[in-house]
Amino acid sequence: MSSKIFISYRRADSADFTVALYNELVKYFGTAAVFKDINKIPPGMDFSEVLEQALDDSVVVLVLIGPTWISESGHRLFQEHDWVRQEIVRSLERDLRVVPVLLNGADLPQRKQLPPDLHPLLNRQLARVDNRRFAYDIEQLARGISDLVPLRRKRTSPTTRWDNVFKAIILLLMLIGIGLVGFAWTVSEGDFKEKVFMSVLGSSAVLGGWAAFTRQRWIELRANQLRE
Repeated sequence: MSSKIFISYRRADSADFTVALYNELVKYFGTAAVFKDINKIPPGMDFSEVLEQALDDSVVVLVLIGPTWISESGHRLFQEHDWVRQEIVRSLERDLRVVPVLLNGADLPQRKQLPPDLHPLLNRQLARVDNRRFAYDIEQLARGISDLVPLRRKRTSPTTRWDNVFKAIILLLMLIGIGLVGFAWTVSEGDFKEKVFMSVLGSSAVLGGWAAFTRQRWIELRANQLRE
């Protein structure tokens, strides 16, 4: 069953942005589910044939529209053999879910700026992706098309499992420390020095565990920030 995402874009308008968006979508859906020409077409292949096959395999087409999609490259849309125009027209003819994706504050084109066979694009619900909230916008876009293209199942990596084991050990150590302090002053019949010694030992376990837990949590938060 077809379940791929086709990315249509104009290199002169949004090549760098498209690479970033492609990489993020791959995280959500997997490499095999996202088609972008430069990544998927081997040298020497007939682009028209590859395009037809890619659209046959796709259920969602993202039309990336940057600030210069019309002002610098829009005139090419009136050329019958322009590839971007063909991608959109063939997608609309197949009645695929075509999503205009406005990049960095770009506006949706006006009807007079598009040839008639692209006018249906203006009736499609749009999405926005901005550099200032890139991770959030991509997540919303991914979830918005996940009814047609299934999201990847998140797998718990070995590192994550070991992190959980580490946290459990820290928690156990802290509980033992608290129990040791409580035992020293409520149950133990030792002298004052013994009670102080057990209290210091227990407090050290609690403080050490708390420091280790805080450090581990900081590492996780920092890793999440870098991924965003």
